[in-house]
Amino acid sequence: MKTIQKIIGSGYLLITLVICIIFCIWHQEWKDIEALETKNCHINNLRKEVHDVYVRVVELSLLGETALEWEYGDVQAYHRKRWEVDSLLCRFKRYYPAGRIESVRHLLESKEQHLHQIMQVLDEQEVINEKIAERVPVIAWKSSQEEPKKAKRKGLFGLFGKKGKPKPTATTTMLYTLNRDMIARQKAQSRRLSEYADSLAARNTELNRQLQTLIRQMNGKVQTDLQRRETEITAMRERSFLQIGGLTGFILLLLVISYVIIHLNAKRISRYKKETSELIGQLEESDRQNGKLISNRQKIMHTITHELRTPLTAIHGYAELIRDSGMVETRHHAENVLQASKRMVAMLNSLLSFFRLESGKERMNIAPFRLQSVADVLEAEFRPMAEKKDLKLTVENSADVILMGDRERIMQVGDNLLSNAVKYTQVGNVFFRSSYDGKTLSVIVEDTGSGMSDEERQRVFREFERLSNAATQDGFGLGLSIVKRIVDMMHGTIRLESEKGRGSRFTVEIPMNTADSITSEEENKPKSHFERSFSVMVLDDNEILLSMVRDMYAHCGIRCDACDNTGDLMEAIRTRNYDLLITDLKMPETNGYEVLELLRSSDIGNSKTIPVIVATASGSCTEDELLAHGFTACLFKPFDMAELLAVSEKCLSQKTDKEEQPDLSSLLAYGDKTAMLDRLITETEKDMQIISEASNSNDRKALDGQVHRLRSSWAVIRADKPLWKLHELLHRDEECSDDEIKRVVNAVLTMGNKIVEQAKRRKENGL
Repeated sequence: MKTIQKIIGSGYLLITLVICIIFCIWHQEWKDIEALETKNCHINNLRKEVHDVYVRVVELSLLGETALEWEYGDVQAYHRKRWEVDSLLCRFKRYYPAGRIESVRHLLESKEQHLHQIMQVLDEQEVINEKIAERVPVIAWKSSQEEPKKAKRKGLFGLFGKKGKPKPTATTTMLYTLNRDMIARQKAQSRRLSEYADSLAARNTELNRQLQTLIRQMNGKVQTDLQRRETEITAMRERSFLQIGGLTGFILLLLVISYVIIHLNAKRISRYKKETSELIGQLEESDRQNGKLISNRQKIMHTITHELRTPLTAIHGYAELIRDSGMVETRHHAENVLQASKRMVAMLNSLLSFFRLESGKERMNIAPFRLQSVADVLEAEFRPMAEKKDLKLTVENSADVILMGDRERIMQVGDNLLSNAVKYTQVGNVFFRSSYDGKTLSVIVEDTGSGMSDEERQRVFREFERLSNAATQDGFGLGLSIVKRIVDMMHGTIRLESEKGRGSRFTVEIPMNTADSITSEEENKPKSHFERSFSVMVLDDNEILLSMVRDMYAHCGIRCDACDNTGDLMEAIRTRNYDLLITDLKMPETNGYEVLELLRSSDIGNSKTIPVIVATASGSCTEDELLAHGFTACLFKPFDMAELLAVSEKCLSQKTDKEEQPDLSSLLAYGDKTAMLDRLITETEKDMQIISEASNSNDRKALDGQVHRLRSSWAVIRADKPLWKLHELLHRDEECSDDEIKRVVNAVLTMGNKIVEQAKRRKENGL
């Protein structure tokens, strides 16, 4: 099985590794594509820059064609555009030879200079034209002012000689000079302009050639880069497809192999499972039988405990009654009975405590207590026993503080430890010491008894464990086991130090806090007299226990009726409203749960509201569980008179005073409802008037007559409880006071007012 798990685990590990490789390949491809996209973005930017250069060069060329018409602003615009083109060309040095870029830049700069020179020539021509325009009017004016001189003949008296040539005028001379200068200048300007034009044309040709070469090569570079990127992307996708496809196929192969392995081993596992289930079935059957044996053992122990506690309760109760009767000899015998019953009760209580601790049903009862009182009680209990065996008992308490804890559990721990110390020490001393250091309660019990060996110390805290020196002593061997479980429940520790022949030392440490105050112990004593009288009904199948409880209540002046079956119980409740009901939990015909359910589902008397106390000797259920079922309180057998009275008073103090409302539905079920309500209102008001007058005049006979007459009719509408209380007072053996009578009469009058108000309300609301 482990080999299969390793193989399958290795397969899944390999699949996980392959998936991780696929993820890495995908991630690397994604990064490569992202890098290619970045490069493509750079190429697109380069293409855009090339196109931008081309456009700007064209604009620059077109602007240069209009150089003959330029003005000063056009020169500045051409210079600015030429610098923009120059800046763009400088960027291409990263992609194109710098020498060629510099050559183009130089040609553009030279072209700008030639255009500027041509513009200067044209400007000079304009200046010449302006000068001609200025000098021609002057020459024309002088020409109009001059007269041509006639040529004189040469010879004698000018008769025989030839005529001389006429001399040119100043105007003619000026015109000639102007013409000659203008022609010379025009030739010079034409020559310069021709030179500049030829040079510009040559440079334009070279510039255009180089620009075409530049743009063509840059476009070629862009196209080449794009083609290369596309080729790389295609190759990368093919490579990724092959890698991922191959790895996916490998994963599928691994899955198929895993399926084959799992399928082959499934049959083997099924066979093993079948064999294992058969073995488990055998083990479960064995465990079931063991559990049944354990359950039977516990049931036997619970049964023994229950059956023994019931007669012991009767013995204990009667012994208390005999002791309190006052007869000296009878009291002596009663004391013996009490001592014997107490020993048996102690043994049974230890057995019951163990079972409750073992099942986890015990709970701590945290309350303030005085540490000194614990030491005093233990000393008073064990000093007579120690003196009887000539042992020296030393009890010390170094801290008289008030602590918050479970006093009864601490008493139980000290009681068990001191009991063992006194019981198993024949000669010497027994020492008890309690202390408190602010956080921890420490209890030390030390003796000079026989001590224990290492092997005995290992098993002394086990249940039903009795050492060799306990053969002649009573008990079940549960004392130290109970102590250990109680200390654990209180989150404490217990240590044992012992040597054979030198005695033993038990140290108990329990974390505990202090309390500010404590209720006086006098307040915890049971009250034998109650502030008000009450009546009790007891249900039990044991006649002795019934008689004992009845006598205990009678001893305190409390009326108590008893019955041994549910039929008598319901009949008694029908005729009388009891304040308390005590029922046994375990009875042969009807148990306590069924009695409680019967009462709450019945409409007889106060069965729905009467407090029910359950009495039980069973240790299989806790007080919380019984209260959760609906019981008001519980008494654990055996109980004494103090416990009985304390629980009774507690139930009476906690009893809620819910006001009962009359129920007119039964009265209005038949006949004329309106007439019935009118009659009820009239008769009730009249009866209340009579009862009030009888009470004021203290006429108890008249009150008794009214109660007797109204009980049956008020019982129909479930309003007879105050009448029953008044009837009980009037017929009680003891003389009742006028105040008691008036208090109950007021309750009757209040109920009468409720009947009238409800009848009127129903009548107003249309029934």
